[in-house]
Amino acid sequence: MFKISVKSYIFMLLMGMPILSMATVDTNISDLTEKSSVKKRIPVKIEGKKLLSLRVLTRPFSNIYQDKSIESGIVQSDIPALQPFYVYTKPSAEDLELELGWYEIGSNSQGKILGWMQSKDVFEWKQTMCLAYTHPVGRKPVLMFDSKSDITKIINLPEEERLENISKLYTSINEHNITKNFIVKSVEPKKAVDIQKEFYLLPILDFEAVEFGNREARIVQLAAVTNAKAGARGDNDIRTENNYLKEATEGSTVIHQKLLEKLIVDIVWVVDTTVSMRPFIKSTLDVISKASIEMVDNSPDNIKLNFGVWGYRDSVIDIPKIGYTTKNYTPELEGIKEFTETLSTVDVTKVDSKDYPEDMFSGISDAMELTNWSKNSIKLIILVGDAPSHKKGHKWNLSNQNENILRELANGQKIYIASFYIKNPKAKRFHELAITQYQTLATNPGTSDETAFQEVPSTNKEAFKIGVSKLTTKFIQEIEKMRIVDVVQEGKESFVDEDGLVDIDKVIPVVGDTDKSMTGKGSRMFHAAMVQWIGSQTNAKAPNDIVAWVIDKDLKNSEIPSLEVRLLINKRQLDSLATVLTSIMTAGFTGQIAGEDFFTSLQAATATIARDPNMVKQARRMADTGLVPEFLEGLPYQSQLMSITNELWSSWSADEQNEFINTLDAKVEAYRTIHDTPEGWIPLNKGDDIDEYVYPITLDLLP
Repeated sequence: MFKISVKSYIFMLLMGMPILSMATVDTNISDLTEKSSVKKRIPVKIEGKKLLSLRVLTRPFSNIYQDKSIESGIVQSDIPALQPFYVYTKPSAEDLELELGWYEIGSNSQGKILGWMQSKDVFEWKQTMCLAYTHPVGRKPVLMFDSKSDITKIINLPEEERLENISKLYTSINEHNITKNFIVKSVEPKKAVDIQKEFYLLPILDFEAVEFGNREARIVQLAAVTNAKAGARGDNDIRTENNYLKEATEGSTVIHQKLLEKLIVDIVWVVDTTVSMRPFIKSTLDVISKASIEMVDNSPDNIKLNFGVWGYRDSVIDIPKIGYTTKNYTPELEGIKEFTETLSTVDVTKVDSKDYPEDMFSGISDAMELTNWSKNSIKLIILVGDAPSHKKGHKWNLSNQNENILRELANGQKIYIASFYIKNPKAKRFHELAITQYQTLATNPGTSDETAFQEVPSTNKEAFKIGVSKLTTKFIQEIEKMRIVDVVQEGKESFVDEDGLVDIDKVIPVVGDTDKSMTGKGSRMFHAAMVQWIGSQTNAKAPNDIVAWVIDKDLKNSEIPSLEVRLLINKRQLDSLATVLTSIMTAGFTGQIAGEDFFTSLQAATATIARDPNMVKQARRMADTGLVPEFLEGLPYQSQLMSITNELWSSWSADEQNEFINTLDAKVEAYRTIHDTPEGWIPLNKGDDIDEYVYPITLDLLP
């Protein structure tokens, strides 16, 4: 996908140019495609939908037959449990009730028919929603209950009694003391499951909103499926599957000592190199150099540390003599000797910016997207600057991003960020904005919304040195945990058991929550990154072949989400969503310029995406325009976009309208990043065309 400014949207629209080179109509092209003069079959649509196809999920030990009879011959036997298929013929309601019906199913939406399955062998999957586990640090593993009544009974108990009951359940699971009538069917593994490496699917079959601990929560019936092959029929029911129970209860920081030899830590510094940093640049680079050398000197020989540095300034388009907007001084990440030499080439520009904010967002965005990160590494970014970034919508914010979307993208790429804001007392009116931006970027998963952020006064250079030293010292201590390999080799006290496993947190425990210094923040940040890395390296797997009931909050602490809703979206749908949002942004800006109301401007925009202007004209809310794709309807979250009315739009100030438009634009930019990033796109069916691959997008990235 290519980048385009908001102002260019309007120009291209007025010139009659296509807004995007992507698909611009939310339709299924297979509906209109013919091959060899034979019209292709199209899947059955979900009831009440015009475009969304109905799918089913298979039950264990099911078969696909040639026709609607078990005597007709088996096409495929022992289908993997919870495999998704498209429906081409659906049984009647009466046959479904009696479990006598048959589904004609296909492997894709392009008319590839596989055969027939009995209704008793499948679940109808009427949504493209699924669940994903949140970062496991700081919460209890998700318990999967056999029945809805069991979980409802527990959450409705008085708090003290509820906590006692839940503790007993976890104790029984951890001690492998499971009875046949145990109410918990399965459990999330303690180790972090990497959805990109070990794909799991938790499709939502049913859900109910409830109150839990004075907070809104959802009890959800889900199916649990991984990409296990046919014949792998272990359903991971902990009442019968001891092997899975053992795997699931292994600690989140337990790893085989030999896997530690694969540990790579990439540390990339992102530094403001504008004129205002001149008093600090030498001391900043000295601190970076010293801290990096200490990390290497105190790390085991088998641990590989790579370093990188990006500089950022302001828009080189409008201020050519500034030198660059961003610069990667390390196109290939470097070892310590080369890195310290590279640092000597970093300097501030001799040309001043035109205002106080800089293009810090471009620095972070490019560092995340364009750094040549090592494969399977822990990825750390340390941001140092003395000014906020230009906000989304400013012509000198060349990233087209804001801090919230950048944080979401960092989460998706498993990048952890620490930030230092050098606070100049003369720039008082920019302090609040800068602190918000730096803190948001440094809010890493697995740290209970704590920020790995520190502000240091520009009048105290020593404070900055101390802050960076505290952060990197803790990195050093965490990396030193890996020295256990050396300890074992030297024949000293060993933390390694007879199977070669070691719990690294028993070597040096993570710093507790009471330490709010950069040492404590750095410890908890690195610990969260390490837990995620260990889960990925040990190929931790989610439970498989399970249909169960869960709640989307930590059962011991209702403030902590344990599951988050994702929407499975393919590239065609992602492109369509980007196109619709582009038209809505164009309508907003056009209305401001022409003095028209929002929906009048929107009518003109609909012509570019083949929508019905009359439907827009008659609509009172955005949800009634027919513009919003069907796959967004009925999602369990509040969408500001869907509730937009002329009255609401008119009640906003110009700044509020621009903020809304800029938020949409940031999300479109995020869609472009996701579209062009190969990681994260997953085939639901073997042999799926690449256009049918899906991406589990978070609700925070939806409009």
